[in-house]
Parts: sequence; C-alpha cells; structure tokens
Amino acid sequence: MSKSLDKEVELFSSSIAEDSQLYLYDLWGSAAHSRMLEKIGLLTSHEGYSLRQGLRAIKQEIEEGRIAFSGFEDIHSLIEARLRELQGEVGEKLHTARSRNDQIVLDEKLFLREEIINIVERIHNLQKALLAKAQENLTLVMPGFTHLQPAQPVLFAHHLLAYFSMTKRDVARLMDNLERVNTLPLGAGALAGTSIPIDRFYVAKLLAFPSVQDNSMDVVSDRDFILEFLGNVALLFIHLSRMGEEIVLWSSPAFHFIEIDDSFTTGSSIMPQKKNPDVAELIRGKTGEVISSWISLATTLKGLPLTYNRDLQQDKPPLFRSIKEVKASLRIAARLIENIRPIKEEMEKALRDGFLTATDFCEYLVTKGVPFRKAHQMVGELVKQLASRGASFRELTPSDLSPFSDFLDQDFIPYLEEKTSVERKASFGSSSPWEIERQLREATQWIAEQEEAINSLRKEWHESFERVLMRESAE
Repeated sequence: MSKSLDKEVELFSSSIAEDSQLYLYDLWGSAAHSRMLEKIGLLTSHEGYSLRQGLRAIKQEIEEGRIAFSGFEDIHSLIEARLRELQGEVGEKLHTARSRNDQIVLDEKLFLREEIINIVERIHNLQKALLAKAQENLTLVMPGFTHLQPAQPVLFAHHLLAYFSMTKRDVARLMDNLERVNTLPLGAGALAGTSIPIDRFYVAKLLAFPSVQDNSMDVVSDRDFILEFLGNVALLFIHLSRMGEEIVLWSSPAFHFIEIDDSFTTGSSIMPQKKNPDVAELIRGKTGEVISSWISLATTLKGLPLTYNRDLQQDKPPLFRSIKEVKASLRIAARLIENIRPIKEEMEKALRDGFLTATDFCEYLVTKGVPFRKAHQMVGELVKQLASRGASFRELTPSDLSPFSDFLDQDFIPYLEEKTSVERKASFGSSSPWEIERQLREATQWIAEQEEAINSLRKEWHESFERVLMRESAE
C-alpha cells in the first residue's frame, strides 16, 4: 500500500468496540496455539513459556483497566502489539500458521459455547419457577381457550407446564447448536490452510473441542453457528413473548385471573389507579429486537462469496445484543413467575361461562353408543337453545334433555361439572391431575440431568483454560 490508512476509514472499519469482550478467548486460543507451535518444534520451550507469560500479563492488564482499547483495529491486533512490547521479538512468532480469519472464528466459538450453557441455565431457572408455581396450584381449575374463546376446563398447572414444554424444546435446540459450535476452526489460516505441519487435533484436545472443523475455505467464512444460535434464541423469545402476553391478559380487568406483585408493576404518570404489567410487556417488546438480530446476520450472509469478506465483522453486534437481551429477560421472567398469584375465585367464576363441558357431554354420549358427529350435533343444538334464553347447563330442564332421554343415566350430571372435568381426562399429556403429577416428576428429573451435563462441560472448559493459559505444568 502506497498510503497509510485514512483516519476516518480506520475508525469506520474498527471492530475493537465489539470484539474487545472476546479478549479472554483470544488469549486462551493464543496460548493453545503457542503450545502447538512448541510441540512441532517451531518454538522452544523457553519461547513458548515467554509467550504465555506475556499473555497472562496482558490478561491482568486488561482486567485491571491498564490497557486502552482505542487506536487498534481489533482485539487480535491489540494483544499481538502488546505481546511484542512485553516479550520482544518472540512475540512476533505467535502468529505463525494462523490468520485473523480463523482466529476470530475460534474466539467466537469459545465465547459462544460458554454463553449457550449460561443461557440454558437461565432457562432452567425459569422452568423451575414454572414447576414451583404449578406445584403450589395442583388442583386449581381454569378455563382453557381456543381463539381466545372459553373452550374446556384445564388445570392452571397444566397451562404453566405448556411453557415448560416450549422451553424444553428451546434447550434441546441450543444444546444441538452447541455440537456445531464446539468444533475447532483454528488452522484454516486465511483460507487455504498452511504448508507448516501444524497439529490441529492437538489444539482441539487442548481447548476441549471434540472435533476439528473440515474445509479451510468453509471455516473462515462460516457463521452458520451464530445464525443458528440467533434463530434459536429468537424462537425462545417468541415463547417468552407469548407467556408475557398471557400474563398481560390474565392481569387485566377483563380476565382478572392473576395478580402481579406491586414490586413487578408500575403506575401511570397521570392515572393514579393504574397498575401496569410492564415487565411482561417489555419481554414481549424485546422479542422484535432479537428476531431482527437474526434477520440482520442472515441478510449479511446471504450474498457473500467464499471466503472471508469484511462484511463478516458485522456478526458480532447482533450476537452480543441478543445474548445480553436473552440473559436479562430470562432472569426477570423467572422472577416474574415467582411474583404472580392466581386469583382462584375469578378463575372458578369464569368456568361457569361458555358451556366449557360441552365436549364432556359429547364424550359421555359416545360412551353410550352415540356416534361422535351425531353427539356433536345434538349437544350443539342444545347449547344454541340455552344460549338463546341466557341459560347454562346449570339451568337444564327435562324438556331440554328430552332428545337425550334414551342415553342419559343417573351418572350423567357430574359430566357437566367444570371442576371435575379434568379428573376424567385419560389421555397421555392431558390436563388430568395424574398427568400433571407425572409431568412434574419427569420435568424435575430432566432438569437435574441437564444440570449435571452442563456442570461437566463447564468443568472441562475451566480445566482447559487453567491448564492451557494459566499454568505451565507438563502436558
């Protein structure tokens, strides 16, 4: 280049403001790279030790706020420049057989695999809050809705456990995503690999990666793992938003099914009577920001030719933004669930509106040999008649029941009682008390197994960090 970089261009192209938070992972990966270079004979043991001593010093300087990030293009340049200042010429050897192209992918994968399990742990905390609230209200019956119209009686606990099921799928997706994050990219170089006989599998072992990513051209241009993550957290946020919406609905005067603790609501600046469900609304509102993060990166990637293009620098803002929002929202969502109280009297009152046991009536007739479609028609006609005069199943007359006289026994009346409807549910996954107890048992066991697996991963990664960067013990 015949000219130095224009200052405005330098500022425009700098990513240090975003990728500075990857410093720990850059140091960790650099320490592993130095150990590999030492293993293949490109560094002496003294040089390797000197490099890692410098990396540890830089870690301390950053954590104590003694390094200014401004003036550097990215975190890699800062660490390399400071390493040369501290350790002299040996600092220039660390970048042998690697490029910033594969280095940044490594940093992002080391970072993201930890953030995935941090997020999963916060999902577990929300799930525990849902399970605890369900356990507290095992016998509480409420209306279930379709099309936001009263449909059938369900247990309040069953409704809460629906969100457990949603978030359980979210955990499964994130843990599946982790498999593609947890592959070593380092060693791809700029795009074509290197003529130096590096040992990528040794680096993978050092950094606790189960596998090594194939095809160097794909490695340096791959951001699928971030896009997949953003898609997963966008779907997680859709679930959180739906939960938030129901809390908003249930706490409104039109429903009045729950009361939110005053510490989780706000008032109005002009209307003194207001008690607003702001936390639930904000969770719902933040969903758009996370969905837009997925769209942002997808749009960046959709037209890029192989291999590295500077556009890829724009992967970090949506990634970091989404992680910040999802961790904060999961934490507050768990606390919100802990701070709601179902209003039993209002739920029971609402059960009496809308002919919620009409399907139970149909199923009763089916047990008496009536084809379901005929039963559906007969009960539908009865509901129309009752509704036309403002009556409910409680006001049934002998005349109303005369079309059913051939099928009704003395055991018929309990089929129309809303609070006992759930006790007759027999199908797997239904709203029966026995099914709820099973779901609670299995959910608790599932969380325990998940936590054990996560603790094992975190221990493995922590031991790798300590062994590779912080200690000089023999491999």
